[in-house]
Amino acid sequence: MKSAIGIDVGGTNIKVTRVSERGEVVERITGPTPPNDITGKITMILRDILKPDVIGIGVGVAGIIDKKRGVVLDSPNIPTLNNSPLKETLEREFSLPVIVENDANAYAYSEKWAGAGKDFDNFVALTLGTGLGSGAIYKGELFEGAMEAGHIVVEPNGRSCPCGSFGCLESYVSGRAIVNKAISLLEEGTQSILRECCNGNFYKITSELVYRSALDGDNLSREIFREVGRYLGMSIANLINIFSPEAIIIGGGLIGAWDFFIEELKVEVSKKSLKPLLPVKILKSIFPEEGGSIGAAGLVFERCLKAT
Repeated sequence: MKSAIGIDVGGTNIKVTRVSERGEVVERITGPTPPNDITGKITMILRDILKPDVIGIGVGVAGIIDKKRGVVLDSPNIPTLNNSPLKETLEREFSLPVIVENDANAYAYSEKWAGAGKDFDNFVALTLGTGLGSGAIYKGELFEGAMEAGHIVVEPNGRSCPCGSFGCLESYVSGRAIVNKAISLLEEGTQSILRECCNGNFYKITSELVYRSALDGDNLSREIFREVGRYLGMSIANLINIFSPEAIIIGGGLIGAWDFFIEELKVEVSKKSLKPLLPVKILKSIFPEEGGSIGAAGLVFERCLKAT
């Protein structure tokens, strides 16, 4: 049976999976994203996971991609990859076809191919991680537009965003945004069990620690996730009003906090969506951690086999 390699390059981790034609993960390797020479790290991992049955390599990267040349044009969360000729470099190294795609597009494709979106022809997929990515399936196919929902402006004079703008959704709902909000509230003197974390140095707080504190009943942490739900719901309502999707599918590394933000999210969707366009299913991804890499592998099967 043939297999394909899918790579999800995130701001925190690189996830590499070898995936069968049925969408099953055969093998996986995960490692931290280095500050420099990300292509070298990918190459090293590929040498460990490649097998003779692999027909190609798919790479998902957050940012704007020149898909024809396989070049990362602009990745706000991983700027060291800007202008990196990933396709050319990896094809030369491994003599296999390489596809480079936006990571959230790859994630959206995974949901259509083998996930929660199999029964829908029109849906939007959001992935919550270091940043916020989005992709869409339209009429059963991957929508090829930019789909940068993370850069919908939700506060005109709001927080700065790595993209260079202000008030972007990503700056209110991503892992980075959660940490920044927690630190800001602690600096203002808000009481929280987070003050006891990291030996009292709350500048070392992570989104995982905020989540664990929410599980322990911490009011500050829970309010941060409620805010995530409000901003997400507001933006999802905008997407519903524009695209009229059958479903919104949410995944990514922060999906474990689902129970802390979903009710606020649904309230905002109900309040701000055009009523004739409702109901729209709000679904949790069945690929909370590996959707991007599975989708990148799936695109190899879809595009490479179609070309033969």
